[in-house]
Amino acid sequence: MNPILATLIITDFLALSGLGLISPILAIFIERNVTGGSIAAAGIAQTIYMVVKSVLQLGVGRFNDRDRAYVREYWTSLLGYGVIAIVPFLYLTVETVPQLFLAQALLGVGAAFAYPGWIVIFTKFTDAQREGREWTTYSTVVFIGMAITGALGGILVERYGFRPVFAGWGILSTLGFVAFAKLGLNYAALQRDHHPHAVIHVTFLQ
Repeated sequence: MNPILATLIITDFLALSGLGLISPILAIFIERNVTGGSIAAAGIAQTIYMVVKSVLQLGVGRFNDRDRAYVREYWTSLLGYGVIAIVPFLYLTVETVPQLFLAQALLGVGAAFAYPGWIVIFTKFTDAQREGREWTTYSTVVFIGMAITGALGGILVERYGFRPVFAGWGILSTLGFVAFAKLGLNYAALQRDHHPHAVIHVTFLQ
């Protein structure tokens, strides 16, 4: 498999496995540990995340498409994964429903920046004869990671409480950010090889 694709899979494996730690128990955390928290608040929090991600990523995708140097998608994704890595540590300080909603909105912003570029890069470097195999490998690896951490998150909360689980989410998300950041060491060169007739230069603000 192309090393770029392997890095992308590792990035999302770490980021989404971290999210898998808290997804099954987030509503319980909100009801028990957040002042004014309820199951309804948990549902609204999830809605905020999804709406922010869904709306904002349309603009990010268009922004990336205007870059003919083929590197803008990397920088927006790097920013997104950086934001995603911050959110779990913010959760360690969440005490009220407004703070919860703000954390969820920020998570939506991070996802909106991370995934449009991630999808472009993965699609761009997929082998023309192995698209199905490479996309399903990604899906299998990521879902296995989330399946494992989904069970692990519940066990850890029962034994140690919520704080270690949020810390674990933060650590895994940070490792995902670091894995993706390593692409920047040679991404322009790889792009040059992939687009030999393109002029490659950083045009993040073009």
